Amino acid sequence: KSLFKTKWFDICCFLFITLIISITALYFTNKDFAIELRQVRQPKPNLFNIGIDVSQTIKPGVLADFKEALILRLRNFTGGKKAYYHISLIGTPGCGKEAIVDVVSTQSPKDPDSFNRRVEKKITQISIAKKAKGQSDTQPLTTPLFCFLEKILTERIGERIIILSDLVNDDEGCQKQYSLPLKIITNFGIHKDGQIIFLYSTPYLPGKYTTPEIYEKLINKQENFIKEMRKLSSQGKVRVFFYHIPDNPQKRLPFLKSKLQNSIPATTFEVIWERVSKMINTIICAVRG
Repeated sequence: KSLFKTKWFDICCFLFITLIISITALYFTNKDFAIELRQVRQPKPNLFNIGIDVSQTIKPGVLADFKEALILRLRNFTGGKKAYYHISLIGTPGCGKEAIVDVVSTQSPKDPDSFNRRVEKKITQISIAKKAKGQSDTQPLTTPLFCFLEKILTERIGERIIILSDLVNDDEGCQKQYSLPLKIITNFGIHKDGQIIFLYSTPYLPGKYTTPEIYEKLINKQENFIKEMRKLSSQGKVRVFFYHIPDNPQKRLPFLKSKLQNSIPATTFEVIWERVSKMINTIICAVRG
């Protein structure tokens, strides 16, 4: 029995030392992990910016579940928990900044009635954008994702950006077409309190737009965007996280509730869990990559 205890103690010591060595090695070799480890002691975030893609390549069910999860999450700040949140729509009729509309910009309301009136009602009214007059009927509405990133990352340095999107930038037919704003992204990334969180869905092609060629094009755009952003993240230039929304409708709402809890933490416990989970996620990505 004594020998068993000794062996068990030796195994625990070995695992502990291995863990310390691994964490130290990751800290000096993986910039993502080093940044997340340093962020553990930062104060609780209270500035949240939410971008919601309402273009026609977003499945209505995804938008409906996101709205429900977002209302439940923001309601946690009602009363004494002070927070400021800003909600914008991406993909309303128009091009560039014309297709970006602010719907909520407020400090957390003090009572449920104010929340229902100033926040919940406006979120509930969000819907997939309809076609603008005179727009070609052969393409879905444009999605000014790159324009939105250029705008929000310039205005909200050091804050938390949460974006629901399929990550497909589409400004064809517009006079001005935007490219991925790499310089603005890296400038935003200098302030390590700031981070970008993408909750992204599989592109949805309604009705007659469902062809293998168009679908493959959208998937390629999505994958290239993720690859480019993760490259910047691995270089320590910006804190960015990607979470794919399940295609299964039954799994979608629980997933969104969980991810929004991590992205918009309201309690000390949620903040701790968010930071631990981000470090674990970074370790998993490092092992895979």
